Amino acid sequence: MAVHRLVAWYREGADVQRLLPKLATYLGHVDVAATQRYLTMTPALLQEASRRFEHYIQPEVSHE
Repeated sequence: MAVHRLVAWYREGADVQRLLPKLATYLGHVDVAATQRYLTMTPALLQEASRRFEHYIQPEVSHE
Protein backbone atom coordinates (compact mmCIF):
# COMPACT_ATOMS: atom_id res chain seq x y z
CA MET A 1 0.00 0.00 0.00
CA ALA A 2 2.77 2.45 0.89
CA VAL A 3 4.65 1.84 -2.36
CA HIS A 4 1.47 2.12 -4.42
CA ARG A 5 0.76 5.48 -2.76
CA LEU A 6 4.25 6.75 -3.67
CA VAL A 7 3.83 5.65 -7.28
CA ALA A 8 0.46 7.41 -7.44
CA TRP A 9 1.94 10.60 -6.00
CA TYR A 10 4.77 10.56 -8.54
CA ARG A 11 2.28 10.06 -11.37
CA GLU A 12 0.16 12.94 -10.05
CA GLY A 13 3.21 15.21 -9.98
CA ALA A 14 2.92 15.63 -6.20
CA ASP A 15 5.75 16.69 -3.90
CA VAL A 16 6.56 13.22 -2.57
CA GLN A 17 9.11 14.44 -0.01
CA ARG A 18 6.53 16.79 1.50
CA LEU A 19 3.90 14.05 1.61
CA LEU A 20 6.03 11.29 3.18
CA PRO A 21 5.37 12.52 6.75
CA LYS A 22 1.64 12.37 6.03
CA LEU A 23 1.99 8.78 4.83
CA ALA A 24 3.91 7.93 8.00
CA THR A 25 1.15 9.44 10.13
CA TYR A 26 -1.53 7.57 8.17
CA LEU A 27 0.33 4.31 8.81
CA GLY A 28 0.55 5.14 12.52
CA HIS A 29 4.30 5.70 12.57
CA VAL A 30 6.03 8.30 14.69
CA ASP A 31 8.33 9.38 11.86
CA VAL A 32 9.30 8.67 8.25
CA ALA A 33 12.19 6.44 9.34
CA ALA A 34 9.69 3.90 10.68
CA THR A 35 7.87 3.97 7.34
CA GLN A 36 11.02 3.24 5.33
CA ARG A 37 10.87 -0.49 6.04
CA TYR A 38 7.65 -0.62 4.01
CA LEU A 39 9.07 1.26 1.05
CA THR A 40 10.57 -1.31 -1.28
CA MET A 41 11.88 -0.25 -4.67
CA THR A 42 9.61 -1.78 -7.29
CA PRO A 43 9.95 -1.43 -11.07
CA ALA A 44 7.00 1.00 -11.15
CA LEU A 45 8.40 3.14 -8.34
CA LEU A 46 11.87 3.17 -9.90
CA GLN A 47 10.41 4.21 -13.25
CA GLU A 48 8.39 7.08 -11.77
CA ALA A 49 11.25 8.30 -9.58
CA SER A 50 13.60 8.15 -12.59
CA ARG A 51 11.20 10.21 -14.69
CA ARG A 52 11.01 12.81 -11.94
CA PHE A 53 14.80 12.94 -11.65
CA GLU A 54 15.25 13.24 -15.43
CA HIS A 55 12.82 16.16 -15.46
CA TYR A 56 14.70 17.74 -12.57
CA ILE A 57 18.11 17.56 -14.24
CA GLN A 58 16.85 18.37 -17.72
CA PRO A 59 13.69 20.49 -17.59
CA GLU A 60 11.78 21.04 -20.79
CA VAL A 61 13.16 23.91 -22.82
CA SER A 62 10.74 26.74 -23.56
CA HIS A 63 10.63 27.74 -27.22
CA GLU A 64 9.31 31.27 -26.66
